[in-house]
Amino acid sequence: MPDGSEDLFRTNASGTLEVALAHTRAGAEAIRRGGGLFGATQLAAECEALRQWAEQAGCLRPFKAIARLADAFGYEHEVWFPEENGADAQVIKATYGNCFGHLPDGSEATPVGYLERLVLCNQVLGDQIALLGIEECRPGVIRVVTAQPAIEGHPAEMQEIASFFLGSGFERRRWGRNLVWFRPADGIVASDTHGGNVLRTTDGALVAIDVPLMVWKAGMSPLLPA
Repeated sequence: MPDGSEDLFRTNASGTLEVALAHTRAGAEAIRRGGGLFGATQLAAECEALRQWAEQAGCLRPFKAIARLADAFGYEHEVWFPEENGADAQVIKATYGNCFGHLPDGSEATPVGYLERLVLCNQVLGDQIALLGIEECRPGVIRVVTAQPAIEGHPAEMQEIASFFLGSGFERRRWGRNLVWFRPADGIVASDTHGGNVLRTTDGALVAIDVPLMVWKAGMSPLLPA
């Protein structure tokens, strides 16, 4: 492809998420301007834009890894653990059909918000999330399929989690009805920082694996002292 998407998928580069995000954002704008069935709502436009990009990039397909019953599930994902352990073992995750979880401001995420969240997780928290592709469950309904390294550990205690975020320049704030972490230096907001999303590894490190992130911008509702 002209934008290099095929090369990104061949190398499984983290940049694939950024490419998917850019195409979804631009494609959805074009679909909304054109109207029609997929232009009726922002969610429908973004889902169709992401589906079209995935089809062009050659990553719109069924995934054998998620054909079996999931090993676990959360608010936005079904999860499949590796069948064999090892240095290269990966956890596979797939969103529910046309459902992409939520963002720290409490809103339901669209594909753009979800992809932005994954990009931020890689950039801010050092996660190694890779986009495997998109699966179309039925016409107009898609799932985002990702992989990340399997981590051995146990849920971190709340005091450990607080120390982790405070040590990373975050402050405790209240955003609407939600308690969040906010980093003034770059406007990053983190939510749902419980032990299910932050693990203490076998070597004692804390790793955030499923923390919703977004950037606070001027004009959004205020972040108040907790």
